[in-house]
Amino acid sequence: MKILKADAGALNNFEVLEFLKSKGYSKDDRKRGMGRVTTSEYKVFDYLVDTPAGTQTREGNDEFKEKCKQFDLGNDTILNIINTRPASVVEIYAIVEENADELVEMIGEVLTPPTAPSPKPEADTDEIDAETMNCGTN
Repeated sequence: MKILKADAGALNNFEVLEFLKSKGYSKDDRKRGMGRVTTSEYKVFDYLVDTPAGTQTREGNDEFKEKCKQFDLGNDTILNIINTRPASVVEIYAIVEENADELVEMIGEVLTPPTAPSPKPEADTDEIDAETMNCGTN
């Protein structure tokens, strides 16, 4: 592997997900096996699919970056907003204190709405071992 441009900047979660998809990975591969990806790539893909990156589009992200110029936000702040996809003033205020109302409105218009994460299998609570139940009693 050859590094073409060392200081090209940080990638957002959507761009990482697109890269993994370009390597041929998809949700269907979860059932069949990992194919041409490493274990770490599999885990990253599996995580990113259930984040806002799983529903975002390149066009939406580009439009959002363009509209953010009016707020004079840094690249790291824009990256953080795209990755977390805040849906309320409280969530955006944790990232940017000024213009939070306007940013939330713009995020709602430009970025795709967040989806609920896919359900994870729950542990069977009937199978709690005796060691766990006796925690701290010796």
